[in-house]
Amino acid sequence: MKNETVVVTGSSAGLGRAVAHEFGRRGANVALLARGVDGLEGAKREIEAAGGKALVLPTDVADSGQVEAAAAAVEKEFGPIDIWVNNAMASVFSPVKEMKPEEYKRVTVTYLGVVYGTLSALRRMLPRDRGTIVQMGSALAYRSIPLQSAYCAAKHAIAGFTDSLRCELIHDKS
Repeated sequence: MKNETVVVTGSSAGLGRAVAHEFGRRGANVALLARGVDGLEGAKREIEAAGGKALVLPTDVADSGQVEAAAAAVEKEFGPIDIWVNNAMASVFSPVKEMKPEEYKRVTVTYLGVVYGTLSALRRMLPRDRGTIVQMGSALAYRSIPLQSAYCAAKHAIAGFTDSLRCELIHDKS
């Protein structure tokens, strides 16, 4: 992984932070994207202590302009992006009848973050016909559960989006 450039969304905590740390431990240049600056700074310290390089980019992945600006900053700092990991998510535990429209809208970051991250990665990877995009999945993309309607819907949408993209890339021999 030496000198590979990796972007990890949702890297301020949880699985995203663990994934970013592992890439850094293996010598990758890791771009950390999330909204939580304190968590991003903590992840950066961990990666650098393990021997990797990290770039903190506070980003709301539900904003396509912020994602695109972050991707440009990554390539300016580290060079071409080799791997893009879409991991950012949000959820609300609530019965459907009690959910508010703005709560559904906020949880769509789980889906839109994948779409916007994928589009930014594709803009850079397709001209080189090289790179890997990783969509962090969930069993809830295939089996919905109570109290997680918005998150399950977002994960279903990610599965459909990714299946369509995969078909297009195969068709294009990419």
